[in-house]
Amino acid sequence: MEPKNRTWLSTILFMDIVGYSKLPVDQQMEVKQHFATLVGNAVKGLTREDRITIDAGDAVAVCYVGDQEDMLYVAIGLRDAFHKLEQDPDVHLHYTVRLGMNLGPVKIVEDINGQRNAVGDGINVAQRIMTFAQANQLLVSRAYFDVVNCLSEDFRRLFEYRGMHQDKHVRRHAIYEVIQNRDGATKSGHVTEEPETPPFGQQPSEAVAVPVLALTEAELKELEHRLAQYIGPMARLVVRRMRRRCHSLQELWSAMAEEIPTEAERQAFLRGMPRHH
Repeated sequence: MEPKNRTWLSTILFMDIVGYSKLPVDQQMEVKQHFATLVGNAVKGLTREDRITIDAGDAVAVCYVGDQEDMLYVAIGLRDAFHKLEQDPDVHLHYTVRLGMNLGPVKIVEDINGQRNAVGDGINVAQRIMTFAQANQLLVSRAYFDVVNCLSEDFRRLFEYRGMHQDKHVRRHAIYEVIQNRDGATKSGHVTEEPETPPFGQQPSEAVAVPVLALTEAELKELEHRLAQYIGPMARLVVRRMRRRCHSLQELWSAMAEEIPTEAERQAFLRGMPRHH
């Protein structure tokens, strides 16, 4: 990521400590230190240049522009660690955490100390997804589920649909849970499909079978390179996902443009679209 003044399509993991404000101050400090250590160790595997960790007191947001499945592994590992902590009778420090994930736009800015920070709707939505979670429950948005669903059938089996939820701003969200066995390990399950009429009148991505658009590997790489200039490394997945839904190259370019967060950048991207194919 460039250090500032860019908008990126990012995977965001938002977590908060349940009941933190009700704890005595000395216990707050102990819990926060333990929480920060767990999170810090978990994100070490993510490329430093591609992640930003935001400390919000009793909450933490991790923004990552690398491969979105990497963040899924981090989130599952943290969820399972918090679950184990809650169940271990030999541990004196017991607390629970809510976890929410989203895929959305964030703007990389420079804070008052000259450090990288991130702001944007992608983080806001991740926080709202988190507010629907129970203790030690990991929920994800439909935007994130749709992307991971394209990667592997194994990923698809990790999720169950939990319905539509409305936040305090009257914004509706389709929620999926990363499911567990009783022993706390992530299990292989199935996706409970959404109703036939999905939110905001959109059709489910599986509803209509569209022949895969015929493109060579070199053409795919070129499209990925062009889109990556606007949304970063996630362009690879976006291009290959959109290719499954489009009948023509022009339709594919238009669909790719919709993934670019700002109107000015969308128009700049579309100006590079070839006139004939």
